[in-house]
Amino acid sequence: MTMTLLKRLAGSVAVLLAMILLLAGVLYVKSGGLPTPLNVPPGIDLAATPPPAAVRCERLRIPVKLGPRGLFRYDIVGELCAPEEPDGRVLQVLLSGSGYGTLYWDFPYQPDRYSYVRAAWQAGYATFNYYRPGLGESDHPFGALLTVDRHAYVLAQLLEVLSQQHDFAGVVTVGHSFGSVTAIAHALARPDQVDGIVLTGFAHNTNPGFIMAMREGVDFAAFKGPFAGKIIDPTYLISKPGMRKEIFYTPGNADPAVIAVDEANRQPTTIGETISASKYFGPQSRELRVPVLLLLGDDDFVVCGGDLDCKNHAATIAHEEAYFGPASCLEMVMLPDTGHDSALHLEAPASFARMLDWVGRRIGGDSGAPASAPCGE
Repeated sequence: MTMTLLKRLAGSVAVLLAMILLLAGVLYVKSGGLPTPLNVPPGIDLAATPPPAAVRCERLRIPVKLGPRGLFRYDIVGELCAPEEPDGRVLQVLLSGSGYGTLYWDFPYQPDRYSYVRAAWQAGYATFNYYRPGLGESDHPFGALLTVDRHAYVLAQLLEVLSQQHDFAGVVTVGHSFGSVTAIAHALARPDQVDGIVLTGFAHNTNPGFIMAMREGVDFAAFKGPFAGKIIDPTYLISKPGMRKEIFYTPGNADPAVIAVDEANRQPTTIGETISASKYFGPQSRELRVPVLLLLGDDDFVVCGGDLDCKNHAATIAHEEAYFGPASCLEMVMLPDTGHDSALHLEAPASFARMLDWVGRRIGGDSGAPASAPCGE
């Protein structure tokens, strides 16, 4: 009798949870964006640094669907910038990782050092830095719907709109972590839209230690953290205070002020993203038909560990080369003593220089100059 009651209770709890999730989905299908003011930790100077005078920026709000049969439209907010005009230039589309918005690629602390967006402008490129669905000022759909394939579908729509408005010399997607997975998914689905992809914070491996840390290191964003009371969807997650330093950085190679600014401006992720992220950790990337650059910190706690010892650079490169075909002309750079957030470590300028050099050689350079060493030549 006791077992029967327990089974009935478990069944009732499961039904109740399903009803809660369904209700949240119904209520949350069209939730708007959230204000994202820059939070400044005490004692840190984040004086506003406007773009250089020659750089023109346009704030865009682009409606998209999550899939070809989607019933709802969601507004995506992003910023298109370029020296003078974007037409005729290679466009770099910035894709942030889980728990990050536009701040990751355009970091506000010492931006001349830590902002890849500014480095790209200085090299003559156009950039589009946006909040993907569920982040910042963009609309927040039901989090369980936000899979990597749906993010790739959103990216395709954004590129359709941008390419209709401007005549770009080429398009490169630049991903970090989950953004790298999105870049792979998009390039596989729409190779006609992209000329190259840059992957950071990514490898075909998952550290078991990271999985354990995730279990201990996240809260439900609806109940704890900076979005408690603002996000009501129970499928949104947020990192606990202090976890980023342990998981995303090599402390000896990172400025404590950078970590503090990062911590003060953390964004949520969703259950849908978390579950779907590993979908493209398999051999699908062998089918890529565009050039690929992969930068990986050898102290990346997220993807290094278990079966992959990233301190052995040669073995790590060989491991990744097996997952890419000849059409991708894979180039891989190992970053010593660097954690998951390679753009936010002290060696960021050197990493940015590597990335921009690759884009110039493989895709095209300043003011639409042709690639100096295109893939296959």
